[in-house]
Amino acid sequence: MTPCPSCGADRGHLLGCEHNTISLAPSAPAPVVNDLDLEGPDTTRWRAGSVPLALAAAGLLALTTPGAFLLRVLFGMWLHEFGHAIASWFVGVVAVPLPWITLGGQERSFLFALLLFGALGALGWRLWKGGGRPLTAAPVLLAVLLLIGLWVPFRHATTFIVFSGDGGALVLGTLLMLGAMLLPDESRLSRGALRWGYLVIGAGAFMDVFVTWVKAWRDFAELPFGRSESSGLSDASRLVDVSGWSEQGLVRSYLGLGLVCLVVLAAVVAFRLTTRRTATS
Repeated sequence: MTPCPSCGADRGHLLGCEHNTISLAPSAPAPVVNDLDLEGPDTTRWRAGSVPLALAAAGLLALTTPGAFLLRVLFGMWLHEFGHAIASWFVGVVAVPLPWITLGGQERSFLFALLLFGALGALGWRLWKGGGRPLTAAPVLLAVLLLIGLWVPFRHATTFIVFSGDGGALVLGTLLMLGAMLLPDESRLSRGALRWGYLVIGAGAFMDVFVTWVKAWRDFAELPFGRSESSGLSDASRLVDVSGWSEQGLVRSYLGLGLVCLVVLAAVVAFRLTTRRTATS
C-alpha cells in the first residue's frame, strides 16, 4: 500500500490530514414530516372525498329493488347480525352471528363475561408492553362498557340487543368508513385494497338500513314488521309489540342514530378535506 503523501500513514489517515475522508462534523438532522405527508400528496383528500361518493352510490342502489336486495344480502345483513352479537356480548350473553340469524343465549353467562374481561385485559397488557400505550384506552373503554352492560337489568338488555340489529349496522358501517379514511398506510389493517373494502361494506350496510327507516318515516306502512319461521318476530315487531315502543319512537330512534353517524362522518370528511399537509423541521 502506498503511504499517504501528506501524513505518511499506510493504513487510513490521521484526523488532521487533508486527504482524510472521515468527517466528525455532526450530520444535519433528518426533517420531521407531518403524519399526513406519509400518506402521499393526494391520498388524504381522495379518501375523504370517496366517503360521500360511496354513500351516494349506495343510496341510489337502495332506492331500487335489485339494488336494495344486493345491499341487504352482501352488506346490511352481515353487519345487522354482528350488531346483535356484539350487543349481546356487552351484556354478558353468548351469541354467534350467522346469515339472517344470531344464535344467542336466553340469559347472562358470567363465565363468558369473565372470559371477555380476561381477553380485554390481555389485549391491554400486550398493547402497553408493545409500546402502544395510547391504544390501551380502547380495551379499558370496552371493559367499562361491559361493566355497564352487566349492570343493566336483563329486560332492558334484551331490548338493547334487539335494537342493535339495525342500530349496530349503522354504527359498524360508520366505523368502517372512518377506518377507510383514518387508518395509516403502514397499518396492517389498511394494506392493499382493505381500506376500500371497508368503505364499500360500510357505505352499503349503512345506506341499506338508513334508507329503510327514511321510507318508514315517510310512511309507517313501510315499517319492517313481520315474522319469519326461523327467527320469529322481526326486530321492529318485537320492539313495538313486546317492548312497548311506539311506531313513531321506533322510527325516530333509528333515524336519530343514523343522523348522528352522518354528522360524525361529515365532520371527519370536512377536517380531512380542509387540513393542509405541511412538513415541519
